[in-house]
Amino acid sequence: MHYFYQPRFNQPPYTRQNVYLPVANAQIVNLHPLFEHLNPMNPNYLHYVVQQQPNQNPQPSNRPPYPPVDADILYESANQSNKLMKEASMVLGKLASSKEFGARLMDVAQRSNTKEVERLIQSVGITSDVVVYYNPDGLEMEFRARNLDCCKLSISMRWR
Repeated sequence: MHYFYQPRFNQPPYTRQNVYLPVANAQIVNLHPLFEHLNPMNPNYLHYVVQQQPNQNPQPSNRPPYPPVDADILYESANQSNKLMKEASMVLGKLASSKEFGARLMDVAQRSNTKEVERLIQSVGITSDVVVYYNPDGLEMEFRARNLDCCKLSISMRWR
């Protein structure tokens, strides 16, 4: 028993448009004259032909399309984040302009007086909620928008 493979390509064989199907699933086209006497429908005979691949839909049909875009929440979050950045800038400006303020903040943090650390930061004039974390190496402030769970701004500073 012999197996023959005689491809006949109308296009280059390794392009994306080509699909190679067994003879049983495709029509035979342009057999090479040397092999015309062979019966390609014989299951022992393997012959492939080139067929164009159908256009693929980039989005599967069983998946619903994306929902319509609503930018209201993003708009509100961006506005709140802008406010948080301004307030964080106020705190950073106070720390950058006053060594006394920074020394006082470090002193109460070393004494583990969290309420006083938060009071000092609020004394700059911010209205957002601030969660303060500190350790012997530095300070981290997390600014959060009041009454909204849309955004937060975290700033870490090192003092050692």
